[in-house]
Amino acid sequence: MARGWLTRSYNFINKDPEIDRFRTIWQKDHIKESDLAALAGLGVGTVKKIFGGDTKSPRHSTFAKMAAAMGYEYGLTRESKPNYDTEIPKAREEFREHKEMLRKKREKAAKRNNNNKE
Repeated sequence: MARGWLTRSYNFINKDPEIDRFRTIWQKDHIKESDLAALAGLGVGTVKKIFGGDTKSPRHSTFAKMAAAMGYEYGLTRESKPNYDTEIPKAREEFREHKEMLRKKREKAAKRNNNNKE
């Protein structure tokens, strides 16, 4: 399916899944949003919007600041090395399908717009 390419990295439904991870850590530390914001050098509104659900995709730098403020190192850890020989061809095929789906969608919209003009 063409949508596979869009979700190859992680499942992003309504918001970045990192938000839930950070909310859990923050709640365990029992500190106020305003205190976390002060420690991280962020606006209180920024933290409130992230944890309240208004911000769906915070910047990496925001996550890094909040992690450091709570004493965590925010970085990359490798769980397993992908088999590039099999994964790259799959990813390329999924991307081709994705582009084809977009092309068809554009054609359909253009056809619909042309019919509406007549």
